[in-house]
Amino acid sequence: MKKTIKKLGVLIISAVMLLGLGGTIMADESMTGESGVIGEFTPPAGAEEKSSKVVIYKELTAYNPEDCTVNAPTITFNYTVSSSNALAGKNIYDAKSHHEPEVNVHVLTKQGVGSPTITGTGEGVIALVPGTNTLKASENGTANRYPLTVDFSGINFLTDGSGAGVYRYQIDETTTEAEKIAAGIKEGEVANTLYMDVYVDGEGKIYGYVLFTNNVDIDAREDADASASTAAGKTEGFVGTVADQTAYSSDTSVADKYYTFNLEVTKTVVGDNYTKNNHHQFPFEITLDNATVTANVLPIMSVSANATQAALSAGAIGTGASATTWTPTIADSAKVTYVGIPTGTTVTIKEQNDVTGVTYTSVSTNADTNADSKDIYTGEWSNTATVNCNATALTKAAENHTSTASTAKQVIFTNTLQQISPTGIIVRSAPYILLLGAAVVLFVLSRRWAKKERA
Repeated sequence: MKKTIKKLGVLIISAVMLLGLGGTIMADESMTGESGVIGEFTPPAGAEEKSSKVVIYKELTAYNPEDCTVNAPTITFNYTVSSSNALAGKNIYDAKSHHEPEVNVHVLTKQGVGSPTITGTGEGVIALVPGTNTLKASENGTANRYPLTVDFSGINFLTDGSGAGVYRYQIDETTTEAEKIAAGIKEGEVANTLYMDVYVDGEGKIYGYVLFTNNVDIDAREDADASASTAAGKTEGFVGTVADQTAYSSDTSVADKYYTFNLEVTKTVVGDNYTKNNHHQFPFEITLDNATVTANVLPIMSVSANATQAALSAGAIGTGASATTWTPTIADSAKVTYVGIPTGTTVTIKEQNDVTGVTYTSVSTNADTNADSKDIYTGEWSNTATVNCNATALTKAAENHTSTASTAKQVIFTNTLQQISPTGIIVRSAPYILLLGAAVVLFVLSRRWAKKERA
């Protein structure tokens, strides 16, 4: 009994300690859906303590003529949090309706103190890696948001600062436009510099945050919250106008943008049942050329039955002599699909006849520029088909060349056997029939020679 009581006592004490800890642990504040303001209150409610960590967001809007998932580009977005004298002395006027009796409360901003940190996938960065990170994409753009946690927990506003007040900080995205272009990203219209006001009470506790784009006075007198919000450019972060993983109803995103298209290559054989029935896979060369996008990319590849290709790895597309070349093999009715090729990429496609002793007429359909008809004998290559969907990088693709689009536009290479044989027997059996005929002739001649010798 004593042991049981002791055990119960330990459990009760542990539970009380956990409850005590739970009372002090606060979830990070988040700007999602808050329009740049956390902690706003109206009478008779008063200010409530908020977490010393607040989450803002970075958006990358992804485009593709289809609703699909694409691999993210290779990009590192860099961030810093700082403060300066230029941030102090700005007027903050609260709305009358926030107080009882109704009065406009006025303060001047203070220069931010201490050394807050900002963390995305790592401290000071959001690093995206194709194959590890993916994006939702659609015709009018889908918002893909990444959290950035700004942490003020290491700051004592009573000793590092001067107690109660509104402390203003500056948050910068320092990744250059050239770095974004190299990754295939078009820089958006949102500000790369944001400002955050941190509201602190007399005990040094944070009770509110405001995030905005303009280092100006915030004047909400006469209950002008809406106009004050517009003037300050209140925001949830480096974002457009819709929430995480949500598609825009029209192309209205002002965030950074990533544009891609898709490609599918398939094969048709006509007049050669022998090759069709044996699922012979014809060699292809698919070459990608892009002089703008120089960072590593990784389209998502899928391969049907009776087609093969080595797994893709992230790499630069390249241009000219350094352009990327893929070498799939594809049989009749089989296909290889590539999703998420950056726009501005020119793709050229050709096939080889590696079937012994026959000639095919090879031609393509559904490319932007099709391969003209050409008779290819064993070992010869077809003419080249070209796909670019959009010849200009960092712009929307006009269409995809895939069977999942509204109309089937996949690039088809058709091989028609020149000596048409519906069963394939004549072409494939002729050499053996000739050999058999020669053997019969030799047998008859040998018998005649033998008879002459006996005579």
